[in-house]
Formats: sequence, structure tokens, C-alpha cells
Amino acid sequence: MQRNWTSRRHRALQTVLSLLLVAAGAAWPAFACPGPPVPLQPVAPGVWLVPGADGDTTPDNRGALSNLLAVRDGRRLWLVGSGPSIAHARALDCQLQRVSGQRVTDVIAPWPRPELVLGQAGLVGARRWAHADVASAMRERCPRCIERLRLRLGTAASDLAEAVVALPDHLLQGDRGALGPLRWQRLQRSGTTAVTLWSLPRARLTTAHGLLWADGAPDLRDADTVHLERAWQRLAASVPDGAHWLPEQGPLQPATAPAEHLHYLQALRAAVDAAQARGAPESDPAPALPGVSDVVNRSLRHQLNWQHVWREAEARWMAAPAASETGTETQRGVFQRSLR
Repeated sequence: MQRNWTSRRHRALQTVLSLLLVAAGAAWPAFACPGPPVPLQPVAPGVWLVPGADGDTTPDNRGALSNLLAVRDGRRLWLVGSGPSIAHARALDCQLQRVSGQRVTDVIAPWPRPELVLGQAGLVGARRWAHADVASAMRERCPRCIERLRLRLGTAASDLAEAVVALPDHLLQGDRGALGPLRWQRLQRSGTTAVTLWSLPRARLTTAHGLLWADGAPDLRDADTVHLERAWQRLAASVPDGAHWLPEQGPLQPATAPAEHLHYLQALRAAVDAAQARGAPESDPAPALPGVSDVVNRSLRHQLNWQHVWREAEARWMAAPAASETGTETQRGVFQRSLR
């Protein structure tokens, strides 16, 4: 009789343990992923947006500025961009496995922005793709940009404790092509910086890293506005109605976004020309531009863009041949004052 009671107690204990293990197994995925927390937004079946923070890198946002795009395609999981650090990429990889059942198999570097590409080192075993021009720029710039990013991160710089540059090992050539479920094209942000756009036809969505921003004014730093203008013109003419853009930062944008960037640049150039013609100093605050949203006019990048376009205008005067002595005395006077 004692043996039967012991046997029943043993079976009951086994049942309780089994239930606990099942419950733990169900709850485990919610706690298994390392930090920092990485939000995911589903935008289509098997497609997730990883939204970046607005503005510039701070300890609070940990450099996670650039929007990323994840696409499940059969047994492969594609990731456009990888975030700013190994820590971020590992956390993202885990979160994606929870929602898709697949770890990242392929990661793409759209352009050599450190906040967008340094996370590649945390995606062990993933194929690393980039255009050959992007990979070349990463090879040259990323060792230095790690230290600059470390300074901007401040108290969150520990995310870069293991920082290494994982260069792309699968290189693309030419101006356009297809890769897995994606279609890509190469454009120029400046004479030395190429960017790649990645389209997902099934979601009617195209990334525009390095070209489009929706959290304020576009970022003209280290860019050449002549190249940007050409790129925006091509984008404005190429995307059919109803399609959406995934900008570098900010929410998804309608097909009209490139045209809005073009209007902003044209209005900014006109305002710079007018200020220089009346002898205003470069240090004056950037004015609000007509036909431009308050979000753009109030953004810090608008102030930086004012200075950038001002210097571009001065560079054009310096490059003008001596025979072109048709510039106004006002322009020459403004130029001289700006050098003081």
C-alpha cells in the first residue's frame, strides 16, 4: 500500500514538473533576448520595420538612429542595415527569431553610415552584402568612425566594447540588380559616397538610406547637393503611385517625399542667395522656408544645412574663372566678410 502511494506521489510530482517545464518553455522566449530592447513593427506578411530614433546619436538612444528592414523569404531572413553596435545587432537577431522563427541569414550595408552598418559584426554566420563602392568606403572610414561614435555614445559606449569592423564579404557591381526578394539600385550622395536603395516589390516599399529623412530636414552633412539633387530627381520619377519610402530616419513616407526634398533644397538655395546678396552674415539663423513644414524648419539639421549650402555657394565663386568678373560687388563683399 505504501508502494502505491509512493508511486502515485512520484507520478504527480512528474506531472507538476512537466507542467512547470512547459510553462517555462512558453515564457522563455520573452526573457531570452539580450538588451537593449529593439522594437519591431510588422508592415506586411514576413516584413518588419525596425524604427530608428530621431535626431543624432545620444547615450539614451544608443546610436540606434537608422531605420532597418527585415524580410523573411523562405528559409532566409534578410536584414537591410544592422544597427550601430554588436550589442544592438545581437538583440535584434534574437527578437527577429522570436517573431519569424529564423535568425538573420543575410545582412546588407546600404551606405557607410556607422549607425547603420557597425552591427554586422554581431550577426555571426550571416552573409554580408554591399555594393563594392560601399564596401570600399567602409574599409577606409569605419576604423575611424568607431571612435567618433564611441565619443557620441558617452555613457552607452560600452555597447562598442567589442567593436570590430566586419566588412561585407559578398560584393555587388554595377548600378542596379536583384538579390533574393529585393531589387537594388546605386546612386550617389556625393562624388565619393555611394548609396544603395532596396525595393521589396511584394510590399511596395523601397528603402532610401542616405537620401531621405522624415524626422526633420534631410542631412546634408558630408554630401554634395548637386549629387543629392540628381538622386532626388531620379527617385521622384521612378516610384509609382501608392508606393512608400523607408527613409533613413522617421516614419514611412509617400511617393511624394523626394519631390518634397527637392523643394526644400531649392528653397534653401534661394534663401542663401538672397541673404548673401543683401550682405547678411553666415552666422545669422536659418530662416523658415516657404512651403516647407514646421518640423523641417525647426529641426537642428536645417540650421546645419544652411551653413552647408552657404559654403557650397562660396566654393562656386572661388571656382569661377578669373575672366568671369561679372559677379556683383555685393557678392564679392559678402564672400570676403565670410572669410573673416
